Amino acid sequence: MAPWSVKPKRLGLKRILCIGGGSLIAAFYIGTGDIAIASSMGAKFGFRLWWTYFVLGIAGWALIDMSVRYFLRFGRTPMTIFKDAHPVFSIYMFLTVIVCTLFGSYSQWNACAMVITGFFPRVPLELGGGLAALTAMLFVFQGMFKRLERVFVVVLMALIGCFFASAVLVGVNWSRALAGLVPQAPEGEWHPLFMSNAGSMINAWLILIYPYTLMEKKWFSGKLTEKVNILHRVRFDYAWGILAAGVVALPIMATAQAILKPFAIVPGNPADFSVLLEPVAGRWASSLFLLGLFAAAWTSGVAWWLGGAYALMDIFNLPIRMNSKPMKIIVLLFFLPSVPLLLIRIPPMYQIKVFAAFLAFVFPVVGLVLLWRVTRRDMGYFRWSLRRPGPILLVLADIFAVCLSLYVGWGTGVKVFKAFAG
Repeated sequence: MAPWSVKPKRLGLKRILCIGGGSLIAAFYIGTGDIAIASSMGAKFGFRLWWTYFVLGIAGWALIDMSVRYFLRFGRTPMTIFKDAHPVFSIYMFLTVIVCTLFGSYSQWNACAMVITGFFPRVPLELGGGLAALTAMLFVFQGMFKRLERVFVVVLMALIGCFFASAVLVGVNWSRALAGLVPQAPEGEWHPLFMSNAGSMINAWLILIYPYTLMEKKWFSGKLTEKVNILHRVRFDYAWGILAAGVVALPIMATAQAILKPFAIVPGNPADFSVLLEPVAGRWASSLFLLGLFAAAWTSGVAWWLGGAYALMDIFNLPIRMNSKPMKIIVLLFFLPSVPLLLIRIPPMYQIKVFAAFLAFVFPVVGLVLLWRVTRRDMGYFRWSLRRPGPILLVLADIFAVCLSLYVGWGTGVKVFKAFAG
């Protein structure tokens, strides 16, 4: 059958609003780093870099779509792509998953600890972060994926509401926001922020989690027409997950523009930003921002653990199930270093350097391997096609995603090299 020739069924409103898996994707994108990036953007440039979320979102969407198309074509897990490319990639991905999961989740528990300390100053950071990590582990141990999705949908809506409510209390000027959707290069050093945002939006190995959510839901079929319908439905799902990152960024940038930009203040971390809100907008604005920060950090920490656990189970050919014993063991092994890492209090700058060094290699490799796999003729119906506008746009999106992955990886690698050389 000709590629992309089957018309999918129309989605009803009920199906479109089933955004559980998309909320899980959103949890990866909306964490402490993303909130810090958005606040820095607002403090320096107001809304002028809001467009980056949506342009970069195209690349994130395409990378997820490549992994989903592979899964629907063969019914095989994402790590199989790397095993097929070369056995050495299994070792490479194993090391990548371990390092990224530990450091990624550490930053989230550290942010949770800062929020808890903000509300209860007598609680030590290590205790607050440890409790946040413990509740996350116990939550995953329940092993109920449907409950996970429901909780993430509710929490995502709550954190969006918290950030917007905080911005309303500040009294921001929303009329300038739409201008931020027009791609532009504002005056000043905006490129580092663009690179940081790109690193967050196309965090390549993390987005491989989506096929695992399809496996949990048992969304797979041997019939081509059903595969097409599944793909049509899930594209709305993870498009929402990526769009949510841009939606959340808006009130944060707006608040930073109103509070920080007039005084040329760039906050060191989101917790510091919340402290600056109180004298201007009151305790409620600060508290709502902290609640939104905690929700974003906690769900992101859970998502880092889930993504890492799924990937490791995939690498070792273990059953891909949240309610399995291997899932609990792996999450427990991720939890054990959490408190010791909090005790060390790793300076953010060192954490960023380690992350940057890894991402400089992760992005290009994952992007190129995905592109290699989806361009092979055995992709059948889901292979590339240049015969109609729709498939052509899909090809362009795939190429754009991989080129951007290479660009971010190269740029990050050069930056890390200069930092260590200096």
